[in-house]
Amino acid sequence: MIPELLSRLDLFVKNTGYSSRSEAIRMAVRETLSEVALTRLEQGQVVSTVTVISEREHHALDSHLMDLRHEYDDSIFGNMHIHVAKGYCVEIFMVRDEYEKVLDFVSRVRTLRGIREVKYTMTPIDEREVER
Repeated sequence: MIPELLSRLDLFVKNTGYSSRSEAIRMAVRETLSEVALTRLEQGQVVSTVTVISEREHHALDSHLMDLRHEYDDSIFGNMHIHVAKGYCVEIFMVRDEYEKVLDFVSRVRTLRGIREVKYTMTPIDEREVER
């Protein structure tokens, strides 16, 4: 079992660009601890990326996304709009706020007509370490 696991780890390190097994293990531990902290999080600050894929033909969608952007102006510290594949746009929002407020933003985006997909990541942060 151990040799097979090490072989899989070595292949992972090679394919992902980590410089060593220990670097890959260190990152895995950090990610696991962050996920555990997030599942236990009932309140507290998180940093999130929210990726929205939408259909370009829904012209009113840009206006609705901008309205939400302004409504959550205290939470959103950056965003980017990119035209991808024929007929689709990607909007990426960088959000920092309380866990529940970020989830509220995500759910509001999901209700907009013309949204094809919404994916997000959340990482708990110690607000003492972040300058606003």
